Amino acid sequence: MFPNLHVKINFMAGSTTIVIAEDHALVRDGLKMLLSLEPGLEVVGETGDGAAVEALVRKLKPSLLVLDLDLPGKNGVEIAAAIKADPDTMLKVLVLTGNLKPESVGRALAAGANGYVLKSEDSEELLVAVRAVLAGREYVSKSIAGAFRADAVQKDSAAQVTPREREILSLIARGYANNDIAELLGISVLTVRTHRQKLMEKLELRNAAEITAYAVKHGFYDPS
Repeated sequence: MFPNLHVKINFMAGSTTIVIAEDHALVRDGLKMLLSLEPGLEVVGETGDGAAVEALVRKLKPSLLVLDLDLPGKNGVEIAAAIKADPDTMLKVLVLTGNLKPESVGRALAAGANGYVLKSEDSEELLVAVRAVLAGREYVSKSIAGAFRADAVQKDSAAQVTPREREILSLIARGYANNDIAELLGISVLTVRTHRQKLMEKLELRNAAEITAYAVKHGFYDPS
């Protein structure tokens, strides 16, 4: 039914299953080899057709979707947004992009994916991102975050963020829990929760993915 669609049905017991959506066969093969060499990870499906992705993940129910943004049939931003619109989904989405233009990356961030990695970065960066996303954290690679710091367009709302709020915003975006933030900053967990709630209300953010998107787009995200 769909071109460039391959499915491996025999799942390994206890493995973390992955679907790859990438239209270049050589890149797909490289990703599959890299991820399959990692203990506990198994690539169970792949496709080069954007129109096939959502049906494939519904069928295979993987833990992680590695998603190219520039797919024929349906682009990655639309796919990520559709998947993340389901409040019951447990699927993590790691976006791969070859485009560092802030407006293009901004659209990907707004789609609500869990991680964002530039295609030209080395394999270790991808594996770091995979581990972070599977552990429940948001992840934005240094190159992508750097593109926004170099050419950030600060909106009016950014001026409302205090230095302390900026610290907390950056740490939330990097995947730190409230307890970790409290310990790092030497403040109470209740204070962190209060700052977090006020930030989300002030900036009209609903979850950690939107906090990460905001932090990156305004140059507040420091992945170091």
